[in-house]
Amino acid sequence: MNAFLRKNLSGILLGFTATVLLGFATAYGIVISGVISPCADEPTPALERWAAKTSLRAYLKNNTPKTENPLKASSTEDLKSGAKLYINNCAFCHGYANGTTSKTAKGLYRRPPSIVREDWSEEPDGLVYWYIDRGVKLTAMPSYNKTLKEKEIWQIVLFIKNMRKLPPEVHDYWTEAAAHPLIEQ
Repeated sequence: MNAFLRKNLSGILLGFTATVLLGFATAYGIVISGVISPCADEPTPALERWAAKTSLRAYLKNNTPKTENPLKASSTEDLKSGAKLYINNCAFCHGYANGTTSKTAKGLYRRPPSIVREDWSEEPDGLVYWYIDRGVKLTAMPSYNKTLKEKEIWQIVLFIKNMRKLPPEVHDYWTEAAAHPLIEQ
């Protein structure tokens, strides 16, 4: 260790510690002051958006199961069951076949992705499963692992990933459901 560092190490550590504590105190002061708006009808600040997206991406990179869907798209029965489950649990926020959502979904903070307008067919099965199974904190996306069975979640994944290439029977059921939301389970 060179002489300068030995002589000034305690001062350097004290300065570093004071800087860190001042940073935490400033952040705490901002949070408790009410400066940050909790209103869902206002735009999300860029720093908050960046922190949420960065944290979610990092978590998903390390924790998303690499599992493939055990159900196959050739199963009309599983696709139709997935459509029914999607209509009853997901379409309210993520869209019906005609692209509409509920009025409530339009006011959600963070606006849910419009699954019917986006192509999810290339997303990894495990990632889509994770979103449904675990949900996402501080969004309106709930965890369904206590209300749906594992097979039901896989059926929704199967439907979402094949939404653009459904067999006629399932496609007709899906498009007809847009006129009659919430089909009896």
